[in-house]
Amino acid sequence: MASISATILKHHKKQSGSWNVKIRISHKGKSVYIDTSIVAKKEDLDTKLRLKKLFIDRYASVELNRLREVINTLGVRADIMSADQIKSILTRKGEEMDFFSFFDEYCEKHNGRINTMIKRKSSVARLKEFVGSDRLSPLDIKSKFLSDFQDFLKTPIRSDAVARGSRSNRTILNIIIDIQVIFNLMRDRFNDEDTGEIRIPNDPFRKLDKVVPKKSLNRNLTVSQIKSIRDIDLDNESDVISRGLYMLSFYLCGINSVDLLENLTDEKIDRLSYNRSKTESKREDNAFISISIPDEARDLVIKYAGFIQRRYKSAKTLNNRLSESLKSIGKKLNIENLTFYSARHSFATLARNECRFSKDDVAAALNHSSTTITDTYIAKDWSIIDDVQNGVLKLLREG
Repeated sequence: MASISATILKHHKKQSGSWNVKIRISHKGKSVYIDTSIVAKKEDLDTKLRLKKLFIDRYASVELNRLREVINTLGVRADIMSADQIKSILTRKGEEMDFFSFFDEYCEKHNGRINTMIKRKSSVARLKEFVGSDRLSPLDIKSKFLSDFQDFLKTPIRSDAVARGSRSNRTILNIIIDIQVIFNLMRDRFNDEDTGEIRIPNDPFRKLDKVVPKKSLNRNLTVSQIKSIRDIDLDNESDVISRGLYMLSFYLCGINSVDLLENLTDEKIDRLSYNRSKTESKREDNAFISISIPDEARDLVIKYAGFIQRRYKSAKTLNNRLSESLKSIGKKLNIENLTFYSARHSFATLARNECRFSKDDVAAALNHSSTTITDTYIAKDWSIIDDVQNGVLKLLREG
């Protein structure tokens, strides 16, 4: 069984004539040490340079008892561990668990999508507002805590912000999910099922009655509505640009605005080949796709390749402009809640319901991930996507 004691290392004597006290862990014939902030002077040692019992009882007994209690909780598992493994558990036991500090470390190491990180930072900021402190133990995050946090998020947005009313259930759910992701990462960090060391035993999200988002409005447009967007006369330059990018998205199989901004730079291309930013880091094929530039899109590619990068410095700036312009265009055409994403939804729906392409072919055109083992054996055939694209665009060419 491992033994714990307080000691000094004689050769670690400081110039001041004192020593830093260390905790010695002896197990299976090997000793390892844990540093402490306790300082011993010569008068605290006996003639053999060992710490006096009075000194240990006064300054080190509490920490020694705590560490012994940890070893006791390991039970027989400690017998199969090395001294280094026991030290690792003892030092982790003393490591403070703070949700916000852990999230800061997570942000420093994160190399995923920038938009995901921005969203999670915003969600954690809302949690910090609710807590009213810069520190939060994961053990304090219980089901009642999360329920109260949800209620807090339902209240109107703070008075010093732009008056936009209350958050939607979808927004609230996304915030809760972001907090759950970080909480689960903390459990992975501080819990060790192999050794039985469980520092965060609770799963408060399991019992939480999460808000239910309202069903999204149908974003699918008819062929005639797509044509009306394409053909409407517009005076405002920003609206003209937004309409052009909307039609580009439709022509290019529902490409996202961020992917246009990041990849549409060469006006001379015959195909736009890119990695879809939303899922690039999550797929083995890096979400790569190659889309043909049809005749309908040629002038728009020449017009906006490179231009949108100079005009819009970030995806957020571009999306804000698209949202405002398309809302205005939708009002003129009596199309309720017109959004940029409706181009993607409409392309998919027309490809399936009007052109009768298979769901697999439509999924390929949308650059959705393949999930079957068979898919890993089949080489990419961009002509299938070309067929889906051409089939949908033929609907606009007719009549």
